[in-house]
Amino acid sequence: MRTHVTVYDLQMRRVAFLENAFDIGYDASMNALWTAQFSLPAGDEKNAECQPLYFVEIFDGDVRLELFRILSSAAKRGSGGETITYQCEHVLATLLDDVLFQYHTVGNLGYYTPQVLKYILDRQTTQRWRLGDIQFTHQFEYNWENENLLGALFSVPQPFTDEYMWTFDTTAYPWTLNLVQPSGREEAYIRYGVNLQGIERKIDPSQVTTRIYGLGYGEGVNQLTFADINGGKPYIDAEPEYIQRFGLVQTIFADKRFEFADTLLARCRAMLNELKVPSMQYTVDAAEIYAITKDPIDRFKVGAMVRVQDAEMGIDIKARVVKVGKSNILGQPGAVKLEIANKTQDIASSIADLRNRMHISEVYAQGATNLDTRDFADNCDPDHPAILKFYVPDETVRINKVMLSFQTEAFRAYSKAIEGGGGVSTTTAAGGASVPSTSTSAVQTPTTTTLAATVESSSPSDEWDQFATYVPDAVSAEGDHNHGIPDGTNLMTSTGETVTFSMSGKHRHVLTSEHKHRVTIPGHSHQVTIPGHNHTVEIPEHTHELNIPEHTHEIEYGIYEGPQPKNVSIMVDGNTVPIRETSGNDINIIPYLSKDGDGRVSRGTWHEIQIAPNSLGRVIANVVTQLFVQSRGGGNY
Repeated sequence: MRTHVTVYDLQMRRVAFLENAFDIGYDASMNALWTAQFSLPAGDEKNAECQPLYFVEIFDGDVRLELFRILSSAAKRGSGGETITYQCEHVLATLLDDVLFQYHTVGNLGYYTPQVLKYILDRQTTQRWRLGDIQFTHQFEYNWENENLLGALFSVPQPFTDEYMWTFDTTAYPWTLNLVQPSGREEAYIRYGVNLQGIERKIDPSQVTTRIYGLGYGEGVNQLTFADINGGKPYIDAEPEYIQRFGLVQTIFADKRFEFADTLLARCRAMLNELKVPSMQYTVDAAEIYAITKDPIDRFKVGAMVRVQDAEMGIDIKARVVKVGKSNILGQPGAVKLEIANKTQDIASSIADLRNRMHISEVYAQGATNLDTRDFADNCDPDHPAILKFYVPDETVRINKVMLSFQTEAFRAYSKAIEGGGGVSTTTAAGGASVPSTSTSAVQTPTTTTLAATVESSSPSDEWDQFATYVPDAVSAEGDHNHGIPDGTNLMTSTGETVTFSMSGKHRHVLTSEHKHRVTIPGHSHQVTIPGHNHTVEIPEHTHELNIPEHTHEIEYGIYEGPQPKNVSIMVDGNTVPIRETSGNDINIIPYLSKDGDGRVSRGTWHEIQIAPNSLGRVIANVVTQLFVQSRGGGNY
């Protein structure tokens, strides 16, 4: 005989078979935690092995149902004696044991669904779960703050517009988690007179919605919407045929966990697909005859597509099994209760229950609207504008406005003289000049009279050049001569060679003669006459060097005003603001601030305002920034 309940410790070591277990039941819900329960007689010694959070493996007949863990126990005394009932939950709940502490952002372009799920499972302190078959590859961006891993895991497919189903394999450790698209093929039939024992149909139009407004992170005017990526509309509508059928029924979806417009929009679309038609749910009491036929079509599984037929009630539907439950596997093995719906169960309430039980409240850091005021005043001129820089932090979620107000005044100085030390000052180089003197009249200046004297000189020899020198009676020079042989006569030398005679030209004679001269200079006087004349003086280029000794000037303190500008030019982050007036109030400068690739005012950087007057002047200005800043980042000091 098979034991329907087996107990394992935290290390997955088998510790007990519960042969005496009874009232074994379970509820298996699609995309939610499964639950189970069983009872033991209070006197059964194996109650000692049923410790909280120990694992139990439950079988439904010969079919392994799933692996659960013990959550709580309750003792009860009745007519049949004292019993202890144990409540269990699926081992997927082990992901409740770990959390994403503080703030986590994952996803966006290039980061697909399997990577997001892996990021979550990698945060397990004990690696009990691993990824298996993931049939979705979306690129949504997610953020979690102080969230348990199961809550984060279940939130990943919420923006999907396609049907999805979590499945698992707990037969091998570590356990495997899959995220798949459920089959649309009919896997089971429920027919009146065969296996249909009772059916209840419930149609609930109270949640019908044909228009959804989406709100995410933030508050007030700073709360996130998807209007920027939805044609300026912060809402989405169902198809016209649904609006015509049910009217324009509006609702607001607000979840401050969503910080990105595309993810918020996808989530609202997925919700609208479910809410645009009334909820239709069938509760079916059926007889599971699989134990008799062994035909898989007679076995009911959560997530399976089934056809339900009841001719008397006019029911012939194809819908998905969203919940399978049995209250007594041993006593009534074929009695099964099914919930069949035209939409899958929303897991939001299930996740909320999990958060409450784990005492993790859904408190996400939001932030606050801030007013940042910057004042400045400075002297300036056309080449030296007044400059104001202000910083926009990375944590800024929204910038509501940036307003500039300013006015100009006369240039302002605060003294007339300043203290100075001595030094050397050099003039600039000067060019040369011609300066004529005053003209003077002629002057006669007699020399001093001298006595007579005889001067004798002697020389051993001397030379005279006879070219044009005439030395009487001493030399003579003649012209051309040929010694009686005509010019050009051929002559023979003693060696037998012939030469041509050439007449000689002019020549000179050098005569050397030793002699001396005696010169007698009688006494006489000289008279010099200087005629009237003037002088021109040339002065070359030059510099003058002046030495100034150390000294001080007395400072005359006060406020002294200079010129006042007539107009100004304004630049914001290098962009010209088309204003020339000398004053202005509440000027919107957001269009001129530098932008990032998405067209938003740049964060994490300095922005600069320059105001340049047309002359010396003074500028007084004020910049007011209204922005919404996240309460994240930094420390706690």
